[in-house]
Amino acid sequence: MLNYKMIELPKLNEEIINKKYKELLDNKWSFLIIKNKDKKYVLTKEKSIFQIDDEEKFIQNAKNDIYYQTVLIEDDVKDKLQDKDLIIYYDYINKYKSLMTKQVYGEKYLFGSVAVRTNNDSFITTIRGKENFKEYTIVRDVDHINYLVKVIGKKATLNAPLLATIMENKKVKVIVHINHYFDDNLPYYEYAFPGTVRDSIRNNNTSFNIKYHGVIYLFDKDGNIL
Repeated sequence: MLNYKMIELPKLNEEIINKKYKELLDNKWSFLIIKNKDKKYVLTKEKSIFQIDDEEKFIQNAKNDIYYQTVLIEDDVKDKLQDKDLIIYYDYINKYKSLMTKQVYGEKYLFGSVAVRTNNDSFITTIRGKENFKEYTIVRDVDHINYLVKVIGKKATLNAPLLATIMENKKVKVIVHINHYFDDNLPYYEYAFPGTVRDSIRNNNTSFNIKYHGVIYLFDKDGNIL
C-alpha cells in the first residue's frame, strides 16, 4: 500500500533533510513530497532526493508500481553454500565496506549490497534493514511472473529482483551496489523505487548507475568489471 505525505518547507538544507528523512523512516512512509517555494522534490526511503515537475503523474506512477513480495523457504542455508562463494562474498564486502558505510541512514541503517552467484544459480546477498554487513541470506529464485523473491534465511535487500535480472547474464559472478556513489564512466538509467518491477528491468550487459540512487558494478569470475 502506498503511504506518502506532502509537506511544505520554506527552506531546504542538510539538517532539515536529515530530520525529515528520519521522520519518513519512523512513520514508514513510501516517500515524502516536499514543496519548497515554486519547486517540488521527492525524498525516498533510501534518501534519494530529486525534483519533479508533475506531482500528479509521479504519484500515479508510484501507485501503479508493482512490488515484489518475499517468500521464506524452509531449508538449511549451509547446505546451499560453497565455502569459496562465501569467501568471495566477504572479500567484496570488505573491499567496498568503506564506501558502503560512509553514511548511516536514520542513525542506524546501512545501505548498499553485494551479491555472489552460487550453486544452482542461487545467490548470496545482503539482508534488508541491516545495521552491519555481517549477516547474509540466500536468494534461491525470483519469480518475475508472480513477483516473488524466494529466500533461504532472512529477507533479502530490496534490490534482490534487480540483482536476479542481472544474474541472468551468465558472465556475472558478483554484483556490488553502492548507495549514493556514482561512476561517471558508466551509463545512467532513470530512477525507480527499489523492489519494483520498473527497477528490475535494466540492461544486464554492463555496469551502470541509477540516477539519484547509486552505482551497480558487475564483475565476472576473474574480478573484471563488466
